Amino acid sequence: MKTNTSRRAFLKFGGLATAAGLMQFTTGSKAFASPAPRDFGAVRFAVISDPHVDIKGKNDMKMSAISRKCLRSSVDAVNAAENVAFTMICGDLLLDGERENAQAVKAELDRLSSPYFVIAGNHDFAPVDTSKHRPDFTYLTIEQFVDFFQGHGYGADGKRHWVRDVVPGLRVIGLDANKPLEMKNWGGVIPPDQLSWLDDQLSANADSLHLIFIHHTLVNWTADELQGGPKEWFVVDNAPDVRAVLAKHSKIAPVVVSGHRHIGLNVKELGGVTYFTSPSVNSYPMRYSIYDMTPQSISWQTPAVPVETAAQLEARENLLNATWWRPTQFAERNSFNDMEVLSLYENNGLRMGRKGFKA
Repeated sequence: MKTNTSRRAFLKFGGLATAAGLMQFTTGSKAFASPAPRDFGAVRFAVISDPHVDIKGKNDMKMSAISRKCLRSSVDAVNAAENVAFTMICGDLLLDGERENAQAVKAELDRLSSPYFVIAGNHDFAPVDTSKHRPDFTYLTIEQFVDFFQGHGYGADGKRHWVRDVVPGLRVIGLDANKPLEMKNWGGVIPPDQLSWLDDQLSANADSLHLIFIHHTLVNWTADELQGGPKEWFVVDNAPDVRAVLAKHSKIAPVVVSGHRHIGLNVKELGGVTYFTSPSVNSYPMRYSIYDMTPQSISWQTPAVPVETAAQLEARENLLNATWWRPTQFAERNSFNDMEVLSLYENNGLRMGRKGFKA
């Protein structure tokens, strides 16, 4: 299996825009705690996160008017990449749980040439606050969302967390931290039974490597997400407990990928586990991700969704105007603060990278 896209394809999707700075990160990368227990060869996978499709939307920080187009273009780009074994849709497929938007999403995802898996985000089920329901839509409960995407990670048992074998020696686990019955349901928590299930799965399958996916993040990426901060709900409430289980199994669960935060791809290592946050294909800088996994390393690239330059510029301006999404210390619009906001959301130094396992 090839582990790199062609130079032409990568240039097409904007992947080499910051190659010089990225090479520096690659050669100076930290290592995982230990090698994988089995040799599964090489597996390439894609991540499409937070598409927030709205077939009747208007552009704002979330580019709703072109949200389906962004998803369609992401699917086309993933299909053009070589040797993609599977694609993970990392939550928030819908604007707010609309069945009609789910139908549009599935029509696009079904065009993927590789299998795809789904995990639910906090926007993928009906808002508890019925004043947010729009008259032209019908709404899915989280149970109906799971049933709608059954076969794409979700099984017939209706559970919101799942595990699937990708190849012998590599398993994918989808976790769910949603709080569907809370009025403000943006936050998340991993219930005790799901946490025990995770521990049991990893304990019983120590001969395989595991990729963990979850919509909500398990680590903070800015000071605003620290406990007591204005955006603490981006992080799972019991994140320390979840991280402790993962650290216990870091040899066989060295990678966690999340969405939810809408910033450029970022990486943090804690307890021998490497945590990734994924950019949204629907908000600036509108990127998807391609990973190459071997028993010795993981590498990545985050090409831009292939849409018109005008759309990218509109998305950037919409982000800068969206006061709520700006870090607290850069809330006021001025040239310096705008550069800091763009630095967080673009994070160009990590558009490509690699982390290797220790020998």
